[in-house]
Amino acid sequence: MFAYLTSIYPGFSRKITAVLIFFITVLPLSAQPDGKNDPDILSPEELRARVAEQARLYRLDSATLASYDKMITYDREVYLGKIYNITFSEVRFTCPPDNHLNALSKSGISQILYADGRRDVFIALEDRSVKQKELVDTSAIIVKNLRDWMKVTVTENPQEVAHLTAKGPLKVTYEAETGNTNNDELMRQAGNLLRKKAALMKAHYVLVETKFFHKSYGDLPKVEVTAVAFGY
Repeated sequence: MFAYLTSIYPGFSRKITAVLIFFITVLPLSAQPDGKNDPDILSPEELRARVAEQARLYRLDSATLASYDKMITYDREVYLGKIYNITFSEVRFTCPPDNHLNALSKSGISQILYADGRRDVFIALEDRSVKQKELVDTSAIIVKNLRDWMKVTVTENPQEVAHLTAKGPLKVTYEAETGNTNNDELMRQAGNLLRKKAALMKAHYVLVETKFFHKSYGDLPKVEVTAVAFGY
């Protein structure tokens, strides 16, 4: 049948090919759900419903409920409690009804909403999709003092700070403890110094402008870095 129609209408083959390409490429793209409707992301309405459900379960009044931090996992679970401490691998917290100490794996948590309005966002790694970045509310990432230095991002890409406000210049020098330290390790250590200085300025990003490596014979290797701190 296809051969017969092609022989009668020379352009039939091209039209059929165009239609097939449309259905194979365009329709699947248009059917893809956007990030806002993704089933892996907990909407604000769902979050409120989960919190209200736990409030009823534990018989929490509004004042007590407001005093609790909220932990949201990548599996769309919500935990109420008060953060006790955050280690390299765990988030430890006391939870209702008897305020016993509990722990969650840090790799499974997408974000923590603190009772005072602050928010910690744990960037997903490896098998987590880029769509999880939509969870990041940049206006809620608060850098108040030196203790928040790990929230500061160091970058060499000006585009990442194009929408931010310059806070001021930074300059650090890091000298290695051993002679075989490579440039990557020198920059990692210098980056930590930059992040700590930026945290004191309540900045969120550091843009590296120049870096000079010194490896003179007989001296320990070191790096001098100049940068600019930026904030939301």
